[in-house]
Amino acid sequence: MQLELRAFAPLLAASVGLGATPHGGCPGSAPHPDDRAAWAETHLRWVLGELEPPLDEHGNALIGRTVLLPIPPTPGDGTPGSAAVTLGRRESFTLELWGLVGTTYSDGTPPDPFEPVSIFETLDIRVSLDGVDIITQDNVLDFFARFALEPPIPLDEPPLAAAIWYESVGLFQPHLPPGTHTLELYAVNTEPAFGGFFEYDNTWTLTVVDD
Repeated sequence: MQLELRAFAPLLAASVGLGATPHGGCPGSAPHPDDRAAWAETHLRWVLGELEPPLDEHGNALIGRTVLLPIPPTPGDGTPGSAAVTLGRRESFTLELWGLVGTTYSDGTPPDPFEPVSIFETLDIRVSLDGVDIITQDNVLDFFARFALEPPIPLDEPPLAAAIWYESVGLFQPHLPPGTHTLELYAVNTEPAFGGFFEYDNTWTLTVVDD
């Protein structure tokens, strides 16, 4: 099913700490900047409450020198959302932008199969940083990841039992120069995903300060 990650994290208030190890690395270690799948899994496990990274001096979740950006809690119907984040000038950041999570169920419903990649190929998406496009429909698959979750992520939300796979579009951004920057996302699927359509219109105001 489609987990509304932007609203789902508060439902999983109890964190289990750094027990999970995304893609075989050390718990809490920083993946290589080019490893989209590892960063996607790290961010997802954090959003779903399974990872509790240390915080930087600005209160951001931090893996190495990379901040896990928060996701505005919007309902996926196009309602605009926003977040303001302060970053150190040596900090990169990563963020999941539009994703689908497959789950198992406690009521006997069969596990979700992967959704077609064509959903992402046809995604109506624009991601810009300071007015410059980074992700569009033309290059969206360059920012795509698809993988099984090993181990699965337990979900205490009956009938959802565990998250077992993830498909997503996300971004890893190297550190920015000091000043105020604006990251903007608009995304909506044009093919049904789990039978529905999910639209996001989010803005992040990023203030980069000297360390």
